[in-house]
Amino acid sequence: MPAYTIVTTTAIQDAEGAEVSTLSDDFVNESEALGYSRRMAEEMVGFTHQLSLDLDYSSVGLYDGDLIDEEVDPAHPALIGVWVLDDDGAAFVPAAEFRENAVEAP
Repeated sequence: MPAYTIVTTTAIQDAEGAEVSTLSDDFVNESEALGYSRRMAEEMVGFTHQLSLDLDYSSVGLYDGDLIDEEVDPAHPALIGVWVLDDDGAAFVPAAEFRENAVEAP
């Protein structure tokens, strides 16, 4: 089974820091890893609604390979895509599009 790494990043409104969690696990294929990361993203949105939290930034990134011992960010070549979270839910942004938007942002 191929390994994938899922990285969740959360910054609560007006917080100086962000919480980052990393999970590496084996999945049957990329589709299964994508589905698992989607469920994680949707759960995070649900928790913020339950707790009435406003998030400055929250995402779930999906990477190809076991990268648990590496420092990964969206520039890492193994990035498959990112679930970007907001009050309306989670939207998947493929790696190329996410990087392109990050470069365009002021």
